[in-house]
Amino acid sequence: MKRFRVPAILVAFLCGCGVYTFNGSTLPAHLKTVDIPLFANQSLMPGVADDITSMLSTKIVSMNLLRIASSGGDATIRGKVTDYSNTPRTYGTTGARQVTIAEYVVTIRVDVEFVDNKANSPLYKGTVTGLGVYNFQTQTETDGRKTAETDVVDQILQKSVQSW
Repeated sequence: MKRFRVPAILVAFLCGCGVYTFNGSTLPAHLKTVDIPLFANQSLMPGVADDITSMLSTKIVSMNLLRIASSGGDATIRGKVTDYSNTPRTYGTTGARQVTIAEYVVTIRVDVEFVDNKANSPLYKGTVTGLGVYNFQTQTETDGRKTAETDVVDQILQKSVQSW
């Protein structure tokens, strides 16, 4: 009978996986609540800041990271949508002098600040850019916009709340 020996490094690697989680336990212990004022909208797309603010609040609650406070939270996440664009991404040709656009990409750029109000210090400050590629033949700009908004929210969480 053959014996199979597992190298020690493989065992250590496999045991190490799954130990790290993003369940909120990496946040400073004194942060229990967060207020998220309505993001400002400097883009020409109405409603995009409202959608991102709402989606961010919902995601924080669903992930059980922090409780949402209407104001005066232990922390604050502020944001400002600075750019929204919907541009062609991939081109094709159907004949001489005929160009077709197969895909578009919605790009949303947001300035974000995550502040620890108890320690009066910024925890994260930066810009995130969300992308939403959609097939022009089978989808609409709204599909691309929702994907880009989700990407923005995920990046805000990764770079601010979950990075701790």
